[in-house]
Amino acid sequence: MSSQHPLAPAQRAAFPPPILGLAAVHELGCGVGCGLSHGFDAAGLVGFAALLLGVIAPKGPVVWVAERSDLYPPGLMRLGLDPARIILAHAKDAPARLASMETALRGGLHAIGQERLNRLAARRLALAARQGGGVGLILAGAALSDSTACASRWRITPALSRQPDTPRWHAELVYARNTPPTAFLLEADCHGSSPAFTLVAGMVDHAPIPVLRRQAG
Repeated sequence: MSSQHPLAPAQRAAFPPPILGLAAVHELGCGVGCGLSHGFDAAGLVGFAALLLGVIAPKGPVVWVAERSDLYPPGLMRLGLDPARIILAHAKDAPARLASMETALRGGLHAIGQERLNRLAARRLALAARQGGGVGLILAGAALSDSTACASRWRITPALSRQPDTPRWHAELVYARNTPPTAFLLEADCHGSSPAFTLVAGMVDHAPIPVLRRQAG
């Protein structure tokens, strides 16, 4: 399997390489206002994960492990993840969800699942991804793990967009191997032939960029 870079050539130097890695597991946590309630939210964590996987792993089946099937196919397609690639795997408890993801990754498939990881589960998933060559995205909710088995750990927060149909996210890199923590303001570019991320703002001296928020009232 091979991956393409999610940013235009002029922007690539500002974006850290660990998020591009196949044969690895990446953990995505929720920042303020980025929940994991049922239903498809393009501006939330599920939307970010869909665009990310569609960009870094544009081919191959994706096993999406969930308690219920409430994904929104048109939303996935708009964010670059073809619903025809998705194999839904229903699992009611954490051991079953983790086992489904591990089986998929070890078999060479990509996998997305909502789960809180402990260190043992993270190591098992990372090993399965290395063996199979696919990419695993863990939607961890509010609590990120402290495992270094994940190639990267991110905290994703919705940000105010100039256009209502163009999701924007504050993406904080909490951990990546050999990479200092940093933050980015990313926007979905869904107008080209291949949806991608646009880098709206980067970081200065490793300080997080401000998150744009709507004013109350």
